[in-house]
Amino acid sequence: MATPNLWGLRGTEDLGGGTKAVFELINQFNLGTGAIYSTNGGSLFSRNAFVGLANDRFGKLTFGQQYEFMVDSLLRFDNSSYIAGIYGFRQGPFANLGIPGNPSGSANFDRMAGAAMSNAVKYTSPLYQGLSIGALYSFGGQPGSLARNDGKSFGINYAVGPVSLGAAYTYQRYTALGNGMSGIRNYGAGAEYRFGDATANVLYTNTKNTANNATINVYQIGVRYQFSPALSAGGDYELMKGNTVLAGDKANQFSLGVRYVLSKRTFVYTEAVYQKVSRNNAPHAWIMAVSGPSGNDRQMLTRLGMVHRF
Repeated sequence: MATPNLWGLRGTEDLGGGTKAVFELINQFNLGTGAIYSTNGGSLFSRNAFVGLANDRFGKLTFGQQYEFMVDSLLRFDNSSYIAGIYGFRQGPFANLGIPGNPSGSANFDRMAGAAMSNAVKYTSPLYQGLSIGALYSFGGQPGSLARNDGKSFGINYAVGPVSLGAAYTYQRYTALGNGMSGIRNYGAGAEYRFGDATANVLYTNTKNTANNATINVYQIGVRYQFSPALSAGGDYELMKGNTVLAGDKANQFSLGVRYVLSKRTFVYTEAVYQKVSRNNAPHAWIMAVSGPSGNDRQMLTRLGMVHRF
């Protein structure tokens, strides 16, 4: 599973004057059984489900369940997602971070693998001289308290020549944290530089549970090289560090991957991910999307597969 198995519908209707009506319905499924992905709560189209308007001059305004700007503005700088797919995202020995409804308490803690916000209004500007910005607000739906269980997100990106930069902020409140008035706050920044056939990326993210002040900082650097139009390879390193609330636990994660393109829609790949964690709080290593933690302070995954898009 270099990338999740997704299916859905996406469409546009030209309304004239550079304006289009747009919609998107996307969900994840288990390729082996055909079942809707269980961590999505069993609901249909739980990744993206929105409708809106897009204009060449004024930007895009959408309404519904949507990804926020940790994905939109920063995913392009996450080299591990290109190299190792979903296994390159963040998890590790941080169960006490305590994200509500999360299978491990910390899976995808910086939201880079995608975590849609419901009842959301989202605006994304058009690209202007390399600059784009965006904002999202998710209504909490609690009578008498606009802020309870709500969410907000902001993003900015700039590109000039071989350099791309981006930053994002997201804060999602949860019923289980502070009676709906506390939540998980994320922010981060990334950069990319292209030189010839090589691309280098750096990324920083910060995640905090505002109810218990548990905090994780992630520092990431990666590079990939295009050997030919079909063949590419890369490597990535991530340092995940918890604060004193998380007993100072940390994880070092390394990813390596090779990709060979067979056609515009199909490629084969091999990848390896290795995680080594500290023993401050006797943690166990746990690579993102692996079914369970290791029995000690290290875990390794290797995979050979094929991806087809249609």
